[in-house]
Amino acid sequence: MLASPACRVRPPGELVPTALAGLRLGDTFGRWLRMSESPWHPPLRAAVCAAFAAMPLATVQACAHQLAAAFLADGTVTGKRLDALADYLPAATLAALLGWPEPTWGQVAAQVAALARALAADADAVARARGEAACRDLLAQLASLPASGWLADWRQAFAELGDASLYANLAGMLFQSCDAGAGLISAGMAWRCGAPWDGNDDAEWSRRLQADPVLHHTRRFVAEEVELAGQRLLAGDVVLVLLAAAAQDPAGPGEAMDFGRGRHGCPGERLARAIAKGALAALEAARPDWEALAGSIRFRHLPNARIRRFGAGEVR
Repeated sequence: MLASPACRVRPPGELVPTALAGLRLGDTFGRWLRMSESPWHPPLRAAVCAAFAAMPLATVQACAHQLAAAFLADGTVTGKRLDALADYLPAATLAALLGWPEPTWGQVAAQVAALARALAADADAVARARGEAACRDLLAQLASLPASGWLADWRQAFAELGDASLYANLAGMLFQSCDAGAGLISAGMAWRCGAPWDGNDDAEWSRRLQADPVLHHTRRFVAEEVELAGQRLLAGDVVLVLLAAAAQDPAGPGEAMDFGRGRHGCPGERLARAIAKGALAALEAARPDWEALAGSIRFRHLPNARIRRFGAGEVR
């Protein structure tokens, strides 16, 4: 399903959700690598992958560690504090690496969350209006950041694709970091509640995610009749692709599938893990009461992601 050119990431004829048509958020959505099936998808993917490859993962992890340590330094490490950290850290780390000034990191994380809520299937008009405002503000801020450091690498990679594509995909990266990043961080926390484990070991991350995935499924929209795995699919069919099941299927790839595979596999997987590693290292140094936190774990009500919550029963 993930490899077939007949199976698209958007319904044919609806490249942008109808509710977003005419909005800046809709235009931005339509430019994302994740949502593209156009002829410029290969050069766009090459540009995004080149920009990611230019960022040393050690730098990402160190930045996330520093931000997480500062976030946890003020007060007791409660469950609600862990939840707030998981929501804040992915976008805040990327904002810091892209050159946003420190006082704005929390605001960027909040705007990315508003953008994510606007793109949810059950978003109402109020959520979309807030997401539209957040999208416009994020794009304007990205355009005003100095072209240095990691942002300079992104600009170079997107030189032939134009600024509109550059800023849209930077906003897309921030959006993609939101649930996936929070899911990885909260999963690492939950595993630590059970017993110590080596959060710096990539093989251990892969093993645990294969058994306990964060992102469970994605969808594909069939654009033309095709036969896959002995099943005949017709144009217009919608297929629920169970990434969690594929990760455990003996006939499958035998690896975690949270970030997908193929032409629409997320190129930011290693980046997301680096941020989660930084968070876990900072938490170990903060020495929370892991046993107490283990008893309060719940899950957010999301259709395709398992994001733990540790402070559901706590009073602020």
